Amino acid sequence: MTPGLNPTLPKALLATLAFALAAASFGVARADDEKPGFFKKIFGGGSSKSDTPAPEPAPEPEKKPAVKPKPEPEKTAAKKSSSGKPPRVIITTTGGKKVEIGKKSAPSKTVAKTESPKTAPKPKEEPIKDVTKSSSAKDNEAPMKGEFKEDDDDDKPSSSDKSKTVEVLPANGGWEIVKIGGRDYVTAESIRNFYNPVYGFTTFRTQGTHFWLGSSKLILKAQIGSQEMLINNIKFILSFPVQEYNGKVLFSRLDLCKLIDPVLYPSHIQNAEYFDTVVVDAGHGGHDAGARGIYGYEKDFALKMAMAVRTALMQRGFKVILTRSTDTFITLGGRVAIANQTPKSIFLSFHFNSGGAAATGIETWALTPQSAAATISRGGGYNLNGVTGNKQDSANIALATAVHASVISRFKFVDRGIKRAQWSVLTGCKRPGILFEGGFVTNGAECQLVASETYRQQVSNAIGDAVLNYRKALESAMAKR
Repeated sequence: MTPGLNPTLPKALLATLAFALAAASFGVARADDEKPGFFKKIFGGGSSKSDTPAPEPAPEPEKKPAVKPKPEPEKTAAKKSSSGKPPRVIITTTGGKKVEIGKKSAPSKTVAKTESPKTAPKPKEEPIKDVTKSSSAKDNEAPMKGEFKEDDDDDKPSSSDKSKTVEVLPANGGWEIVKIGGRDYVTAESIRNFYNPVYGFTTFRTQGTHFWLGSSKLILKAQIGSQEMLINNIKFILSFPVQEYNGKVLFSRLDLCKLIDPVLYPSHIQNAEYFDTVVVDAGHGGHDAGARGIYGYEKDFALKMAMAVRTALMQRGFKVILTRSTDTFITLGGRVAIANQTPKSIFLSFHFNSGGAAATGIETWALTPQSAAATISRGGGYNLNGVTGNKQDSANIALATAVHASVISRFKFVDRGIKRAQWSVLTGCKRPGILFEGGFVTNGAECQLVASETYRQQVSNAIGDAVLNYRKALESAMAKR
């Protein structure tokens, strides 16, 4: 399970985080993101499978969230099979390769989802609208000029938030902006027009509450009233629900600046710094056992995963610093200090989840942006004043995307999404950092995998490729510094 929250968040208001989309320096001819390093051409995960993007996802039925229980405090060893060893399983990669460990267990049919904040009420369904790319001047215009910056004042809660007052603002550098309840939103048309020169969108479609934006390279799906968004079938949890006004689909300006742009244009991240070292953090340790799994404790699985990731990264030419290499207790602040004291580095913290017997899947956490709330209630609430780690917001979400997509694209795991929280190991981190939950130790089938050395090696290789792809994707941005 994830670590606790920092009880002493900074009270002083940090400098306003203004992340421009850098349209003025937007060079279509360079096609920076066409390089193999762009997360292996849009979330390929480094595998050998075809570069054909995922098909348009079908509308998904809503699922009731399940509350994640706290791990049991017992320190005794978890019950194993009669042979004293975890049952053997089979791992199948997306490329069709099977890694046989033993008899495959049938996974549970019931999937529990992580608790998420309430979403806005769904508007009435509108008639189907299907707009395809045409030869009109609007569709073929050059990228929009000028910077489009986040205005933190607009995203702070105010008395007008509940009034649902709508105001259509003058275009900002070509962006259509609609203010709803005191918060800025941008139209889906603006997003399509800005990224169209590289992605060449041919699908722009609304059906009921479902929205698609797609091309041969990328398919983005969202739902009005929901905070879930899919990009090439990889799940992201937005900071604010998608809205609709006058037939237009709207995304919050904060989500555009803090998620969509860094994911679609990692080469344009402004404060990207070169790194050659990875600080690998094995969660828990010592008297802090973490979650109690069916075949062992989280602290032991986290250490074994960290060691496997260390090997994978070193094989790819990275230096690796471990926050712990034995079953010892390291404070949350101590882990952050190691990361901050390591120059030219990024930070990866490894954990495993706990929940009901049916709970399953992979999730990756990046720090909550300033002026947004954590994905789950215990994740720190509303990040009003910002924290140290918010200086790396764009790099954080790009790193989370690279790692999460690499693992999900290779293995048939339930995708629980890329989420936000103010975990203590992320709030004070001065380096790009994420927290990776590698499965549920309280789920029988999933804990079999977690206890398998072969599984950990396969996932570690996916993570090693992801870190390499992340660095390649940011090469242009790093070179500018």
